[in-house]
Amino acid sequence: MDGDEVVIIGAGICGLATALALHKKGIKAVVMERSESLRNVTGAAIGIRPNGWRALDQLGVAEILRRTAISIQWQMKKRK
Repeated sequence: MDGDEVVIIGAGICGLATALALHKKGIKAVVMERSESLRNVTGAAIGIRPNGWRALDQLGVAEILRRTAISIQWQMKKRK
């Protein structure tokens, strides 16, 4: 690698978000992932809190996620 480059280990949500943020700042990043392919995990979900949405807004990807995401409303039942 030449110049200012960053190596990011893991192509999960955090690794890819970090790479995108660095790219927007003009910093080159290489993302390395151990897995050879994407895995489909049945029943998996990602919960994003308000601060997470603000970060995704800053990265410019929140709007497309809002259009494609499924909102899940969860309520706890009161104990008697």
